Amino acid sequence: MFAIRNLVRSNVQFAKNVTPIRNMSVTATPARNKVSNGEMIVLASLMVIGWSAIPAWVLVNIKNYRGN
Repeated sequence: MFAIRNLVRSNVQFAKNVTPIRNMSVTATPARNKVSNGEMIVLASLMVIGWSAIPAWVLVNIKNYRGN
């Protein structure tokens, strides 16, 4: 009986620790400093290069992956 009671108690404590606690005191505001167009272009191009690097690598080396 006591073992079951301790097991139920530990499960309740585990459920309380798993659920995230949200603090809603932060409010979103516009940026204080505007990002320049040049910086936006550089950052966007770096993201596109990063996203397409692995698919490009696979397409270049597809013969090696197929074993030919």
